[in-house]
Amino acid sequence: MEKAQKVQAENSISKDSEGISLVKRNGNSDIKLSSIVKPTNIEGHYPRFMIPGAFNLLQEDVRELSVILESFVPHLNKLGIELKDTTPLIKQIITGNHIFRRLKGISQIELLPFAFKQVPWYTRYTHSCLTYVFGEHVLNKLAPDLSFTDIELQAAKLCFLIHDLGHGPFSHLTERAFKRSRGGKIPKEYDHEYWTKILLVELKEQLFDLGENPYLKKTISKEEQEKIEVVSTATKILSKDEKNILSQLVSSQVDIDRLSNYLGDRIVINAILEEHDVKNEKMVQYLSSVSEVVDNIKRIMNGFTVSFEDEDGKKCKPYLAIHEDAVNPIIHFLLDRHIIRYYLLKHYRRESANNLLEKILLRAQYLVRNNEINALGKTDLLVQTWLFGNHTEAEFVRMDDQLLFNQIKKWSRHTKDPILLDLTLRFTAQKFFTAYSCEKDGKPFEPTKAIVEKVKNKVNDEFNIDVSLYSRELVTDYYFIYDETTSRPYHADKEEILIYTAEKKIKKLSTYIKETKNEIGEVLLNNRFERYQFIVPPEIEL
Repeated sequence: MEKAQKVQAENSISKDSEGISLVKRNGNSDIKLSSIVKPTNIEGHYPRFMIPGAFNLLQEDVRELSVILESFVPHLNKLGIELKDTTPLIKQIITGNHIFRRLKGISQIELLPFAFKQVPWYTRYTHSCLTYVFGEHVLNKLAPDLSFTDIELQAAKLCFLIHDLGHGPFSHLTERAFKRSRGGKIPKEYDHEYWTKILLVELKEQLFDLGENPYLKKTISKEEQEKIEVVSTATKILSKDEKNILSQLVSSQVDIDRLSNYLGDRIVINAILEEHDVKNEKMVQYLSSVSEVVDNIKRIMNGFTVSFEDEDGKKCKPYLAIHEDAVNPIIHFLLDRHIIRYYLLKHYRRESANNLLEKILLRAQYLVRNNEINALGKTDLLVQTWLFGNHTEAEFVRMDDQLLFNQIKKWSRHTKDPILLDLTLRFTAQKFFTAYSCEKDGKPFEPTKAIVEKVKNKVNDEFNIDVSLYSRELVTDYYFIYDETTSRPYHADKEEILIYTAEKKIKKLSTYIKETKNEIGEVLLNNRFERYQFIVPPEIEL
């Protein structure tokens, strides 16, 4: 008995001689853990749209923005945003175009609802409509100070609606999965920015008959020609080839997309704030309440200013700055987004669920691309084509979360590949992998190469599955991951947010914070998120 305990102690990786600990962050609640291990419950649920008769907290309807954004209407009222009738082009896209409507089946928050029962299923469709409403409101306020044509302004509003057109199943999750197999670069066949450009061309062809059919002898009306120009101009703006105020509003450190995400994500993460491990995070104390978020957004929107002078007071092309009155809301916005994204949305439970799905996709793709279709089992031809990577735009627009989820259930019943079978059975039973954060003295700490190798070897030695035909490296590929994440809430090394001061001068946000000794601003500039974690099957104790 004593000998067995001694061997077990020697194999433990919970704490090494340098005081580095692997702290268990989630796993099955019935596993007995040592005193240094901190377990959390991994109970989750399937997306609400996959449950018959379920009530979606963010209801969606294809007819009216007031119905699509029903959950946001009280907040929009506080922002002073009144939902109005849309232009015929916008209404046609929202209500009648399947390229855009497919976003109803694409999760905005990946597998977060799998990990937390209370989290509403928030889609790219709802987010895109909210972004459009925000963008229209801001552009209408700025219009008197802008020298853009009506076509350009309409095009910018359209950009807010269709900026996420190219997202695939589970949004960025599939991009990250296939990125791992390509040396850290997203393959273009799964890159949402690449597909947005492709689908914009397809959208234009679906919306308009350009009079190319000689048998129709159709004359394009002035209204139709204007719509065509709007879509063409929107495509140019989204290409990011030219920098101006419109492109700033579409893509920058404080763009309309981020403001929309700010409100949507803050509502979504309410359920996670009750988690024990989240409550103990020091940074969470800085998180604004929902009402404070709405106020921050309102003040930022009112603070947008068109400036014609640079930091040296010289005349330049007009660009977007933020009035000094909105500095604190901007700081809170940046800090809140950082907290939401890294401390809440990237919670250990969601990362564990995401990792399992990523491994399933990689294994299925390997079988497809190596012509092992029989081992793959019963597979939808569309999914098979998508995994191979030679899908057309017509095939891509049919891919969504539910199709992929249903395919995983098929694999769990029919695949002959032991690895894919095991992974899909775990996923459908919601028995996700377990995450261990690497810490020293209670703080994140980067593990040595020796510790990483030790964990790998432990997974290979103790993992129990009939994979005798496979190498140890293959087991490691699908049942072990080491992930390190580091980020700052504000990137002062990029194109900075510019502040228009009461003295009518332009200053970079980082400079303004240092000169005014803004306390919360110092937190923004000096904070850095770090996490080093191992994700392994729950039956393997580290």
